Amino acid sequence: MLILAIDTTGEMGGVGIYRDAECLALVPSQGPGDGYSIILFEMVEQALAQAHVELRQIDLYAVANGPGSFTGIRVGLAAARAWGKVFTRPVRAVSVLEAMVGKMSLQPDWAFPIIDARRGEFFLGCFRRNSSEPSIASRQDYEPVDTGWILKPEPLRAFIDERLTTGASATCVVRAHDQAAVGLHAGLPPSLNWQSIEGALVDSIAAIARKEEQSSRPCPDTKLDAYYLRRPDAEINWKG
Repeated sequence: MLILAIDTTGEMGGVGIYRDAECLALVPSQGPGDGYSIILFEMVEQALAQAHVELRQIDLYAVANGPGSFTGIRVGLAAARAWGKVFTRPVRAVSVLEAMVGKMSLQPDWAFPIIDARRGEFFLGCFRRNSSEPSIASRQDYEPVDTGWILKPEPLRAFIDERLTTGASATCVVRAHDQAAVGLHAGLPPSLNWQSIEGALVDSIAAIARKEEQSSRPCPDTKLDAYYLRRPDAEINWKG
């Protein structure tokens, strides 16, 4: 299965092409999330050239749907959905929070991916391991227990504390370039493990989308909508 994976949600995004789990091309991006409207198609062309494939040969389009840059999210989703429609191929959307959990090397009871949401707030995901055998636990053994949160540091700590009252193991997952999220370490419970992820997430996005497609799990239209968590300012300020 040839997969084109796209992450346009933030400054550490990228485009990757995979044949099942094998990476054929990777074009990382380091820039503002609102710049993908200019560079995305050039990145895709570079990836296709590296992989020696054409866009019409792609079997599955995998795209990050957020949270992150409002403009970047819209650009990635619009492109993936358009290509899926033109070439009659499936499109799968994966949240950045889920993709971060997919990069973990530990198998705790709980996983808490955290992303700087600016304005002194953080995007927080809450995932619980549903396997009874830690030795075989993997990315797909984690399920989100809610739709995600946007919290300031103190409520975030209280949220995590509440879920550790039974003595369960937990890992906070952050991205290495996200200094605000990394800086939360000192203020959170010392019993927490920490995973710091380097680079882009397109490999995890591709892997999750591939497993979902192979499982024939339906992908509802709502999953292909933007996953903002925070409402856009235009919506908040609109007086209609």
